[in-house]
Amino acid sequence: METDQGLAKVDPCTLLTPDELKSFGFEGPGQPETGITAEPGCSFRGKPFTATFYKNQEKTVESYSKQDNWAKFDRAEVDGRPAASAIDKSATQARICSGLFNAGGGVIIIDVSEFRDQGLDECAEGLKIAEAIAPRMPG
Repeated sequence: METDQGLAKVDPCTLLTPDELKSFGFEGPGQPETGITAEPGCSFRGKPFTATFYKNQEKTVESYSKQDNWAKFDRAEVDGRPAASAIDKSATQARICSGLFNAGGGVIIIDVSEFRDQGLDECAEGLKIAEAIAPRMPG
């Protein structure tokens, strides 16, 4: 992947290989999410988690951290890149957590939600998925 292209050629539906999808409990193919033009995504059903992957070429982990919509924003590192685990104020009861990391001058976002509350850690799962994807992403 050419680094000067940034995330332009990255397809959120192919961030995980079919084997990785299976190992995380997701069913492919994913459903494209086109609600936000600047943030195309792809969602996958699964058990015990469902996930939606997004890319945003205009923002970074740093710019997301400055937004005031977070109930929790824990900085992390994934593959040597700035990363975070975050819960939106509107999602605290919904058991949805976002794992995000910088890639190609933008950011990859992984929204993980629990299919029925089983006391699992969707934030840890989001970062685990990020660890699988990040090494293949442009710097």
